[in-house]
Amino acid sequence: MTTLHGIDDLVVALRELGDVLQPVRVAATLRGVRIDARTLEQFLTWAPGRYTRNLVARDGAFELIAICWDQDARSAIHDHADSDCAFVLQSGAITCENYRVAWPDAPGSPRCELRATTTRTLREGEIDMRSGHLSVHRVGACDGRAVTLHVYAKPIDACTVFDEDGTTRIMPSRYDTVPAVV
Repeated sequence: MTTLHGIDDLVVALRELGDVLQPVRVAATLRGVRIDARTLEQFLTWAPGRYTRNLVARDGAFELIAICWDQDARSAIHDHADSDCAFVLQSGAITCENYRVAWPDAPGSPRCELRATTTRTLREGEIDMRSGHLSVHRVGACDGRAVTLHVYAKPIDACTVFDEDGTTRIMPSRYDTVPAVV
C-alpha cells in the first residue's frame, strides 16, 4: 500500500493526468493510495445515519470528493450521468450493489425495469470504477463508518436516481462542505 504525504499530493497527481482523465489512468493513480489522515481530516464531516460529500478539489477535468459514510448509510441507486468515476476506500468497508436497467420503448418515460445483479464488498485500499449512464449502483457502509475518495472525470453536476420500483428522477449533486479555496 502506497502512502502519499498528503491529500494535496493526490490532487497534484490527478492534475498531471491532463485535461481529459481516462478512467484506467485514474484507477492506476488511486491504486494503493492511502492518504495521511492528518491531511484528510479537514475534509471529513459526519452526519448521523447518512453520508456526507466533502469537496476536496474541482476543475474542468475532475472533482475529488471525500465521502464519509456513517454506519449503515447508503446512497440512492444512481448512475453517473456522463462522467466516469473511480474511488478508493480509505477506511472501513462498503458494499456496492450493481443494477441492470432496461428502458421502455416509450421516449421520455420516467420508469424503467430495474434489476439487482451483483454485490461486492470493498475493504481498505480497494478500488471501484464506474462509467456514466451504463453503470447503475448503490453504495453503502457496512461494519461501521467508512471513508471513500471519489474522482469524477469530468465533474458531475446531476445524475439519474432510481427508486426500487423503477421510477427515475434527475438529482442535482450537492456538497456538504466546500473548502475556502477549490
